[in-house]
This record gives sequence, structure tokens and C-alpha cells, in this order.
Amino acid sequence: MAKYKKRSYGKLSAGTVAVLVLVFIVLYVFDAIGGAGNNSISGDCEFHFVDVGQGDCAMIISEEAVVVIDAGPQDHAESTEKYIKSYTDTIDYLILTHPHEDHIGGADELFESIKVKNVLLSDAYTDTVTFTKLLDVIDKSGANVIEAKAGDSYNAGDIKFTVLAPLSEFTDLNDYSVVTKVEYGSTSAIITGDVEHNNERLMAEEYTYFGLHANIYQVAHHGSSTSNHEDFIDAVSPDFAVIQCGEDNSYGHPHFETIDKLEERKIPYYRTDKMGHIVFVSDGKDVWLAD
Repeated sequence: MAKYKKRSYGKLSAGTVAVLVLVFIVLYVFDAIGGAGNNSISGDCEFHFVDVGQGDCAMIISEEAVVVIDAGPQDHAESTEKYIKSYTDTIDYLILTHPHEDHIGGADELFESIKVKNVLLSDAYTDTVTFTKLLDVIDKSGANVIEAKAGDSYNAGDIKFTVLAPLSEFTDLNDYSVVTKVEYGSTSAIITGDVEHNNERLMAEEYTYFGLHANIYQVAHHGSSTSNHEDFIDAVSPDFAVIQCGEDNSYGHPHFETIDKLEERKIPYYRTDKMGHIVFVSDGKDVWLAD
């Protein structure tokens, strides 16, 4: 009968032990500081409404793609970038709804550490330092720049989004906001920027109920009474509403008129100034608020 000797393993050398310890320390530190992709999504797709103070930033992320809409103000740029980078180091589409600082001020920081493949902008222009600097940053980044036009649809992996507005020319930059319907399976969200009554009424007239209906409604213009027209809210007829605004902001957002409209329609609403980051999960059929 053949005999098998038990293999003998010598003791690890001091050098080998030191290398293993060093590798463990590096991995531990990287995990502790939140390396790119350190967070994982809890469902097929997540709709993140990032707490950026008085401003907007939404991230829609699935296993196949990432779409970010607006980047919040400059004074929250670092925390916004850190939050997004904890999930991904690549953004497939960055949609900047309109050139107001509380929507684009944090974009520079994103371009510094995250690869942005495509940028969607309206044709609205302003000569502010923030906007002109952003255009320079986008140009240097090499990202593909797309003018957002109503009716155009895009696919980012398993995420689809359609540009709903602007539908006309206006003098107010808010009404140039790029309004999008983001879809995952049969679920969706309407992301509004600071769109005002003028464009909301046009959308309610232009699109059928099925064109505007969505599970999640990002309440326009931080809950302002100059936005969120009754006809538009009724057309969207959401299951949930999200208000992105800063705590004790000087504008008084959200205005009581808007809150009244949501409560009259029994639409549950959630506020970043009260809850911080707000996340919804979708399996392509149903949407629910994450724990």
C-alpha cells in the first residue's frame, strides 16, 4: 500500500508576516475612509435624494448604471462628492437642470474625482462666475455634452430617462429647468429642478396622464408656492413626494401652500431638512422607502 506523508509547512518568515500585516492595515484604512464603491445598493435600483442643504441633488443607481441630477451648492460640495463616490467612481449621465448655484455649485468637485461620461444641459446661459467656471471644467473633463431637448430619451444600462421640459422659451432661468422622467422597469420618478407654473401647465397640457404619472415626485423648487401647480401634481399623481430644502432656510421653503396641496391629495412627503438623505428602492415593479 502506498504511503502518504503528511506535508510539513514551515513557519512563516518575519518578512512574510510583516507584508501580510501591512496589506491588512491598508485594506482596513481604505474601507474606513470610504473608498469608491464602498457602499452597495440594497435593491435592483435606488433613487437617492441627497441632503445638500438648500439645493438639489438626486442619484439614481442600479447595478448597470448611475444617473446624477444636479450637484447641490458649493458649500456642500465636499460632502456631496463623498456621498456619491462612496457608491461609484463613474457617472454615466450628469444632468444639470439649470445654471443656479444651488443646483450646479457642487459639480466642480464631482469632476475632480469621479469620471463623468455624459453631461446634459439646457440652452439657458448666465454669466455668473459659478456657471462660466463650470463650463470650463466640463470642457476640460472631456465629457460628452448634450443639449437637453424635450422628447429626447436616453438609456443608461437598465435606467431610462426622458426629457420633458423646457417646452418653450422663458425669461426666468427656473423655467429653463430640465425636467426628466427617470424609469426603471415599470417604476419611475419625476425630477423637476426649479420649474415654475408656466412650464408645469405646459407639461400638463402636452403629456398624457401616462406620460407624467410617476411613483416618486421631486417637489419642484424646494417646495415653493410659485411651483407645484395643481394640474401638474394631479398629472404626476405620485405615491411619494420628496422636498429637498435646507434647514431653516431664508426662503421659507417649503411654502405652506405646497404642503397643503400634498396633504389635500394624501400624498406622503419626505423632507431632507428633517430626514437627511432619502432613499427609495425599486425592484422594477414596486417602490418603497428604504429603512
